[in-house]
Amino acid sequence: MAETQEFAHVFLFRCPACGRPLAAACASQQSNLEMADAHLFDPHCFCGWTSTLMGLDGVKHWVEPWESPTRVSNQPDSCDGKIEGSVGA
Repeated sequence: MAETQEFAHVFLFRCPACGRPLAAACASQQSNLEMADAHLFDPHCFCGWTSTLMGLDGVKHWVEPWESPTRVSNQPDSCDGKIEGSVGA
């Protein structure tokens, strides 16, 4: 059986309240940006700001090959999971 490759999608957001950088990530079986750009994240900032942001709202988005002992892209909070799921940093 062939091993499924996974990718980590890393997003950099700017806090709209204070301007601090906020990071979030999700896993996917796809390296393309479109599916992950539609993912919702719930970042929070040290200044107290918190909200839901779409990956498309990020300042920067990059993709890295990812190896894990389990298929993290199958989890509900992954880029391939439900779009309603979220991951914050």
